[in-house]
Amino acid sequence: MLPFRYHEGQRAVQSEANSVVCADKLSTWVGPVVQYVSIADLIVLASPDGPALRIGAVSGPPPLATAQEAGDEILVSLPRDLLRWLPAGGRCGGIVINPAEARRSRIAGILTDAGDHLELQCRLAFTNCRKYMTPTQSTGTRPQVGPAETLPVGLDDPWIGGVVSRGETAFLVSTTPDGGADVSHRGGQPGFLRFDPTTGAIGWTEYLGDGMFVSTGNLRISGRFSLLVLDLDHGDAARLDGEAQYQNVREDRKARVDALIQAGEPFPVQGRMTGRVHAAYRLSGFCLPRTRVAARVRITSADTTEVQHPQ
Repeated sequence: MLPFRYHEGQRAVQSEANSVVCADKLSTWVGPVVQYVSIADLIVLASPDGPALRIGAVSGPPPLATAQEAGDEILVSLPRDLLRWLPAGGRCGGIVINPAEARRSRIAGILTDAGDHLELQCRLAFTNCRKYMTPTQSTGTRPQVGPAETLPVGLDDPWIGGVVSRGETAFLVSTTPDGGADVSHRGGQPGFLRFDPTTGAIGWTEYLGDGMFVSTGNLRISGRFSLLVLDLDHGDAARLDGEAQYQNVREDRKARVDALIQAGEPFPVQGRMTGRVHAAYRLSGFCLPRTRVAARVRITSADTTEVQHPQ
């Protein structure tokens, strides 16, 4: 896998957060991406389509996809039914995630039609830490490709407001300057997402992460985002499209060297995201309903770095 090349938006945020040294160390980090693909019970993928974003998902019992290393690439085999939402031959980025196991990896490359399946030729893949994920697992006995339907709704739709206010699991979709897409997880306790349906204003806290600032750096360039907030009980998702800005509020005196830091609180603030939503959608059947795993606890920055580390 080729080293991650940060663009000017990501470098700007890293400089503000004093994490350039840390980000450079992580630029060659890949981690157990192949393994994480095989155990994912939710995969979210996105492709830019002009000013819009096309989004699809696969959910259900693993394995939902398979992966193998091939030279400088990782090849990920995906269900062909995703062609309903994602174009073959185009740039595609996504996340493979198993929240109950607190394991997730980002993948990005070119999506090709291989006949009986789709193949994502990843030139970019890396594994994230285990923090902030609500431990849930997919229901069902067979994989499901979603959404079944995309329904435009008003910003003041009560369902949208309820899902966002109760939201604990969300995905931030952003675009890269060279025409790619990135999908990252955003998680927290109910209420960490703030949305005003009257004005369309949206905001949330960005917690202490790994110091790469991939998504926030993308927003520094384009400002464009889609936020997917899961309705865990039913498997639908609220999609909010708009523009947002990121402001770093954490200022460490010393340059950050380590990706993982044990903090004195579970959800230490790194920055603030503020923006405005222009359009909202109900993604019916986005994924299979998810159930909470009582035996698992959410991993946070209060845990040791050994616990936070991918494993």
